[in-house]
Amino acid sequence: MVLDEAADLLREDSRIVQLDQGGKAQLGEEVIRTSGAVCLGLISTLMTPYEDRVAATADAFAAATGTLAELDFADLCPVATVASEVASTNQPLRRATSAAFDSWTGQLAAHYAQGGVPRPTARETASSVIALLEGAFMPGRAARGTEPVRAAGRAAAAIVRAALAED
Repeated sequence: MVLDEAADLLREDSRIVQLDQGGKAQLGEEVIRTSGAVCLGLISTLMTPYEDRVAATADAFAAATGTLAELDFADLCPVATVASEVASTNQPLRRATSAAFDSWTGQLAAHYAQGGVPRPTARETASSVIALLEGAFMPGRAARGTEPVRAAGRAAAAIVRAALAED
């Protein structure tokens, strides 16, 4: 299960997680915070070098496509995995995953706004791009192929292009 794998990762990262009676839930929240922060940093790493927001978006999806294949179609996003597994049954983990997604959306929206996407549209654009990426991973993993992520990348680039054209 994802939480067991995450516990191993946290131990490898020399993090000490004090588990009380909350056990896996507490561990899950820590995993979500840690994974969410890593992904937040990845957004900056992937987007910052680009002035062209459309190219940045397309290249981020291309990088995700490569990573998906390199990892033999393993689950790429522990935040999305936990959200899909427990969002309807575990409120602390639902809130933690929601906060992670919100931080990613906010950072990506700021990046798009700095690149010329009107502020009212930037958050919606960022939310759509993140949803496309996360959503594309599932059929890609199921098919053991990269075409769903490639297709989502083309759609995401088109969304960003359209947002930049708004006035």
